[in-house]
Amino acid sequence: MTTKEALEKYQQRINRFLAEYLSSSVLSEPLCEAMRYSVLNGGKRLRPLLVYLLGEALGLPPEKLDQSACAVELIHAYSLIHDDLPMMDNDDWRRGKPSCHKVFGEAIALLAGDALQTLAFEVLLKAPLPPSKILTMISVLARAAGPSGMVGGQAMEFSGLARPLHREKLEVIYRLKTGALFSVSLELAGIVADVSSDALAVLMHVGQAIGLGYQLQDDISDNAVETQSLIASKNGFQDYLFASLENLQQVLPCFPNEQFTCRLSHLFSEQLLGKSPSLK
Repeated sequence: MTTKEALEKYQQRINRFLAEYLSSSVLSEPLCEAMRYSVLNGGKRLRPLLVYLLGEALGLPPEKLDQSACAVELIHAYSLIHDDLPMMDNDDWRRGKPSCHKVFGEAIALLAGDALQTLAFEVLLKAPLPPSKILTMISVLARAAGPSGMVGGQAMEFSGLARPLHREKLEVIYRLKTGALFSVSLELAGIVADVSSDALAVLMHVGQAIGLGYQLQDDISDNAVETQSLIASKNGFQDYLFASLENLQQVLPCFPNEQFTCRLSHLFSEQLLGKSPSLK
């Protein structure tokens, strides 16, 4: 199976499971519609792809990864709904279509984001894994999504909007608001596979590097003037990213390195670090 075929297979798989988890009866029909609209309205599914690709490399069947992949994508979808709200980034469009709040109103959009966030943990509880492992996975996902991760990075960014941010501060923000979910995608697959704590630390490191490169690509697409110093260093961060992958190969010698590196390199070059329009 080629890398392109593998990515398409996993995209189809995650879309099928997301649709299944969003088909449950919800008392509020507008809320249900808003949740489905926001999750099933396109998207590259980059974070679930990382779950599946690492799991595949570690010899895991996809059946053990489905709930982790769905959970991290539901967290991502909730964050996008809230990002688009007028009191946040005030974006009227998402993936070429009106944002959730433009279709359903701000109140329902806010609640849809809340509902997707809690649904993520409900889905993760259904993973066919030992309870102790599920508890660990819930803990790392909560950390990545909360004040020590994505939300913390968003808050730091908002508090710094009124003044120029130095490169070091921007890197911290990007590693939190964008890198945290990429990191936990790899971390969740590693936990399922019982990798060592040292290996998990490397996985988080690689995920942060991916998040930084991805956010730089996003800023290039948006021509964000406040991050020019980081954008100027984009090639350096690509080198850092692939150096992190080499480190990952050394720490996780049990999977077919060549296939894994080839597939992730394809994903990075085609989706994350290319010159295509923003894939947010």
